[in-house]
Amino acid sequence: MDLLILFIIGVCFTTIVFFVGRFACPRHDRVPLMEVDHVLLWTTLRRGWHALGALGPMNGIADDPPEGRRA
Repeated sequence: MDLLILFIIGVCFTTIVFFVGRFACPRHDRVPLMEVDHVLLWTTLRRGWHALGALGPMNGIADDPPEGRRA
């Protein structure tokens, strides 16, 4: 049962990354979904992964203290 849950989470995450990668591609370069082969699938997943990674850290915590508060 635990492996089924992990599999479902993995498929959902992969689907999200795929569609982020698909919409990160310019409209004139998009291939219809019926024509996506294994090369385009991996390219789209890679593009989505890089697009999500380009968002950067989302914690909002500054690493360095403000200039006026240094010891």
